[in-house]
Amino acid sequence: MSGRVQVIALLLFVALTTCVSKPEYPSPPVRGGSVVVKTAGMKAGEPVFYTVKIDGVGVSFFVLKLDGTIRSYLDACMKCYPHKKGYRVDGFYLECRYCGVRYPLDNLDQGVGSCYPIPVNGKLNGNEYIISLSELKGAVKYFK
Repeated sequence: MSGRVQVIALLLFVALTTCVSKPEYPSPPVRGGSVVVKTAGMKAGEPVFYTVKIDGVGVSFFVLKLDGTIRSYLDACMKCYPHKKGYRVDGFYLECRYCGVRYPLDNLDQGVGSCYPIPVNGKLNGNEYIISLSELKGAVKYFK
């Protein structure tokens, strides 16, 4: 195989494999059966993504601070989760990596179904946002 063909084959391989892998993010701190996210350094309107391993499956989610409120969502939706692409942030919008639908970050709590991210129950305790691992265990089905 000539050098030129090898380079083209390598570039094609890299392009195809990087486009199909599901996103994986840093592991969050886990304490006492819960994920514990420090909120003091969070910037408003900038989701922070995490992946926690549960039963050998990486469950990805993000935590978002807006208007003094903190919420969390899976990096998956009811419609596109079988494709395992998740979301990306584009300015003040969350965009599905599979279908391209975009939602303003300040509208996520009002959406249900379609390509809106799936909400994750959590609670604020001082400067920590706490999500039980049992809550995230129920989401394993979206990431298998």
